[in-house]
Amino acid sequence: MLLASELKRKAIHLASLSIPIGFYLSPDAWSSWWERGLLASVILSLAIEVFRLNHPRSRHVFRHFFGQLLRNHEDVSLLGSTYLLIACLLSIHMFAKPVAVLALAFLILGDTVAALVGKSIGRVGLFGKTLEGSLACFAVCYALSAAVPGIPFRVGIVGAAVATIFELLPIPLDDNFRIPLSAGFAMELLLK
Repeated sequence: MLLASELKRKAIHLASLSIPIGFYLSPDAWSSWWERGLLASVILSLAIEVFRLNHPRSRHVFRHFFGQLLRNHEDVSLLGSTYLLIACLLSIHMFAKPVAVLALAFLILGDTVAALVGKSIGRVGLFGKTLEGSLACFAVCYALSAAVPGIPFRVGIVGAAVATIFELLPIPLDDNFRIPLSAGFAMELLLK
């Protein structure tokens, strides 16, 4: 049951891959339109969050419809999807296009694989997660870094390592926020 619920959550997570793919494939001149669209999405998401978190009846209705997809802490805090939208907006605004796309792909694919591998075959526990999940995260992030043009090997490997570390460590900040921003900053700094 736990894996089935995680599969549903990660299916939605994977759908968000349309953001970095769409951004990557669009002309550079459209960057400001991406930022405006993501800003509007963040504002809308935050408005829904404020309403959901401050009205017990709406929170109950939300839990009824989306209960299997929510983590327990999301009853009293922002949803992971809101953090993901904020991270997309910040990544696209602050990082060069290949770095932003790669950092978001690390989150969406690396985190997804880490969770699925960790929950299905993980045996060695680390900080409430598993070694197997973390190794799978690193492998996916490394493969992604090799696939994105414009990212040198050393930059990609550091980005993959940073994304994996920030996925693993129990830092009290949503991983949808900390993974792409930490990996993106590390790669951006190495490219200077």
